Amino acid sequence: MRAFTLIELLVVVAILAVLAAAAVPAALDAGDRARASTCAGRLRNLGGAIHLYCQDHGGAFPRSFHSAAANREPGWAFSVAPYLGAPAATTPDAWKRVFNRWFRCPSDTNSNPAAYSYGLNVFYELDPLGDDYAGSPATWRYIAQVPRPSRTILLGETKASAYGDHFMCHQWSGASAARNAIAHERHSGHANFLFADGHVEKLSAEATFFPPSTNRWNPSAAEN
Repeated sequence: MRAFTLIELLVVVAILAVLAAAAVPAALDAGDRARASTCAGRLRNLGGAIHLYCQDHGGAFPRSFHSAAANREPGWAFSVAPYLGAPAATTPDAWKRVFNRWFRCPSDTNSNPAAYSYGLNVFYELDPLGDDYAGSPATWRYIAQVPRPSRTILLGETKASAYGDHFMCHQWSGASAARNAIAHERHSGHANFLFADGHVEKLSAEATFFPPSTNRWNPSAAEN
């Protein structure tokens, strides 16, 4: 049997190196796609839980930290956790387990249960007497008041911020404000968004807010 020459061995090693270099990004891309898919699934589950909550509360949406305390309600995650089948969380450690299972995107590496992966659109809880926003005095506290639920965002992927569990999107004036709040780089330049009708889309930040043409956060401005 003829032995391999040194040049032949070097050629084989070079080919293997090229194949390995091509395989690593493909494997990473597959992992990113899997995490993005799991994230979208969690948002769909949250959408179902929010709709069940609305049915039990006269059609009203749960509130975020923006207005929950003032109305003697828990934040939206605490409100909808029972509708996800989550076990009762009576200790901080128990809540952290619930939080990471249902309210954490697998691509979000932050383990702090105060740093939400998903934020509620604040438009659903604005008060015309205390908040300044386009569309006032119209309010959208109830799911039946949302004119275009298939075009209006309910939850989106948020960066860790002082706002915690919601988007202060009624204060945004330009696309850069949306990019600063939305975790738009979490899934290859996109983020997952849950719409008020329950469906999920993966979009860039600009596809949700790019004034004056695009605003999928304000129920009075969301396009058909």
